[in-house]
Amino acid sequence: MAEKRTTLRMKTDDLVPPDEDRMIEMHTFDVLLPCRRYEVDYKVAVLGQISPTLEFLLRLLKAADGISEDDARLFFGYNRVEMEFVLSEGVNPGYVERRDDRLWLTPAGEMLFSHTDDGPVIYSVENRRNSFGFDQLSIAPQPHVSMDQLEMGLPDLSLDSPKGAGNASKVVEERFHYFFRELGDREDRDRAQRRDLYSIGKAIPGDRFQVPVRIKVKAQASSPSIVEGDVTDWRQEAEMSDRPEVEQAVGRCLSDLRMPRNLKEDDQGYRLLTELAPEFFKDFTISSGLSVARYWREAVARAGEPRADRQTVPLVGSLLTQTNIERLLRVMDYGLRQSAPPSIVLSVPPRTKFWGASTLLRDLNSLIRLKLRGPDGDEATEPQTYCVVTGKMPRYLPHAFDTVVAVEFCGLPAGLEIYLAPGVSAVVMVHAPIGAIGSGVPAPLGFATFDPGVLRRISDLVLDNMTRYVADLSRRSEIEKSIRTASAAPSL
Repeated sequence: MAEKRTTLRMKTDDLVPPDEDRMIEMHTFDVLLPCRRYEVDYKVAVLGQISPTLEFLLRLLKAADGISEDDARLFFGYNRVEMEFVLSEGVNPGYVERRDDRLWLTPAGEMLFSHTDDGPVIYSVENRRNSFGFDQLSIAPQPHVSMDQLEMGLPDLSLDSPKGAGNASKVVEERFHYFFRELGDREDRDRAQRRDLYSIGKAIPGDRFQVPVRIKVKAQASSPSIVEGDVTDWRQEAEMSDRPEVEQAVGRCLSDLRMPRNLKEDDQGYRLLTELAPEFFKDFTISSGLSVARYWREAVARAGEPRADRQTVPLVGSLLTQTNIERLLRVMDYGLRQSAPPSIVLSVPPRTKFWGASTLLRDLNSLIRLKLRGPDGDEATEPQTYCVVTGKMPRYLPHAFDTVVAVEFCGLPAGLEIYLAPGVSAVVMVHAPIGAIGSGVPAPLGFATFDPGVLRRISDLVLDNMTRYVADLSRRSEIEKSIRTASAAPSL
């Protein structure tokens, strides 16, 4: 029997082997697209059907122009009164000419046959004046939508290179013609008659407004800090070919998320992960802390679902992705089997750009409050959602939580995120660039847990390094008391 040869494989620095590589959703952001209304004067060409009797006469003259009036009357079987009635339909608007007892099509009558192969149609021009919304980047149609306070505080898409820079009204006139089928009056679209744009007058600029655009930030698992934006929640892919300036603005927005590696801060954050859940990370812990590449590879390959015997599960990507929201809710279900609902839910954001800039953050908090209601389901038993943010507070953040407290300093690494329902569940993540490059978009990596021991360590970490910096003593006391009470409560 031949000896089996050993296959030698070169060790690579790839985060994920090529055969396991896939696209991962890393973040979800909502940003504001600048728009403006324009009053537009225009005319539409209306192509309408004529009466059947006149149509028959016109078709006859088209085939036998110059036929005598008597021959035409006998052809249709009309008496002289009926024939006069039919002729008046064609002669009065100038479609038929009576000359030397014969009937002739006029040039206007001939024109009735130029718009369709099905037969003669009437062509008329109607005036219109309406207000239309256009985005200010690609000058493409964008209807106005109502926004709430949170949406009004979202980040703006930049106007670095708008299509209509310096002469937007003129560009609107050109783009109105291009998008007429989309912009035409609903009345025009719903009528059976066909409407074509005949001419367009001036476009007069009006009120400015903004609309939210959802960006799903995605990356290859092998290069998690090199991202691309997906805006198909806002517009279908086919429509984006008419809006390249918006895509370019999204690209600039994502470029602004890039940050240099801070080895000291990042290593401290990853080390905290291993200290909070030592049993979970035992296979990924090295002398310097967490083996980030190895854990990333494992987390991507088996971002498993929680079970009674799997109290801690890996998380890849921001908490505000559909997959991670669903995973957190399942973790919370298990946590509620062993602990009573807490009186607060506490979020400690990382100090990264645009964190939480999405209505999904408010929606997540609403789902959590509903899930953590007391046994009687009374709304009054819902926990209060708190956010303790370090540094400048984004405008949208107070509208996502019941209470937001800003502190000037805290003892936690800048990239660390904690979302804690004391005694029930928690998410801990580190937001930092991952990969061989020295900078990039933060790639959130961490875990979700309902392990009582891990939850106590997370609560202690928050009490020691965050809440004690809250200047408002009443708020600090309220948060600390709620966390300590939940952490000390016996299991159900």
